[in-house]
Amino acid sequence: MKSKPTTAEIVLMAGGAVALIGSLLAFYQVPGGSASLNAWDKGLFPIAAYPALAGAISGGVVALRCFAGIHFSAGVGGFSWPQIHLLLGIFAGLIMAGYLITNTGLDRGIGFWATLAATIAIVVGSVMLKNEPSGPRGLA
Repeated sequence: MKSKPTTAEIVLMAGGAVALIGSLLAFYQVPGGSASLNAWDKGLFPIAAYPALAGAISGGVVALRCFAGIHFSAGVGGFSWPQIHLLLGIFAGLIMAGYLITNTGLDRGIGFWATLAATIAIVVGSVMLKNEPSGPRGLA
């Protein structure tokens, strides 16, 4: 049964989509803009790609439930889905915070900032989901 997504679910899906798209854009740029690296390039992969994967998992699970009507179990490994979304968001956020405080001598590109904003959105969306008055509707 398909359902209309809540605000929290929309935030999670948008965060996942932005994280995935941001990983394909310039993560770092050489000063002057002559070259750039995305999260999937040698030197950044796989660590810089983990936030994109975490966002894709979190947003994808919510999208499958809302739009495809797929029902998942109540949780995985003893964790509920809101807890899993929060863990994925915190994991991605810690990685992005590490890149934020690291001085590489390169300029941060739009992909970096988009992925950072997306990880914040995933954390916020998962907290919103846990605190929804109607409850997290079993999955997300």
